[in-house]
Amino acid sequence: MKRTAGTLYFITVMFLLVACDPAVAIRQIRASNGTSARITIDVKTQHPLVGERIYVPQVTVTNGSDMPITITSVELAAKQGTYANKPRQPGSYPTTVPPGKGETLDIWFDLTDDVRETFFRQPAELRVHYKSRGRDETARVSVMGGHLDTNAP
Repeated sequence: MKRTAGTLYFITVMFLLVACDPAVAIRQIRASNGTSARITIDVKTQHPLVGERIYVPQVTVTNGSDMPITITSVELAAKQGTYANKPRQPGSYPTTVPPGKGETLDIWFDLTDDVRETFFRQPAELRVHYKSRGRDETARVSVMGGHLDTNAP
């Protein structure tokens, strides 16, 4: 009897794990663009669990211009609204990125809805605000959620 109950429990749990999608993949879907300085944004694919209300992407900004840029802030614009970045380390911003170099940013977003609601139905826009040549600029990149692809890197 114990063996039957254990087997039934194991089969039920495995069925639920296969039938339910326990995680989503949030990935960059459009290349970034800057307005005056040539900067690029690379957002590494994340695999948060459905139900999580935080988004902590690994974002690298590369400065392809001939002048340093100073990143002043980062925000996420989604259908629910615009989320301010809440960096984990005090003093993370402003940060300067020299010409030809890349910088991994300190990013943490507290979401009002879970990641599935925030990213599944339409893209969100990650905005990196920076100063270049004394002017305020913004570079943007789109990110969107999808089903977890176990074959993706």
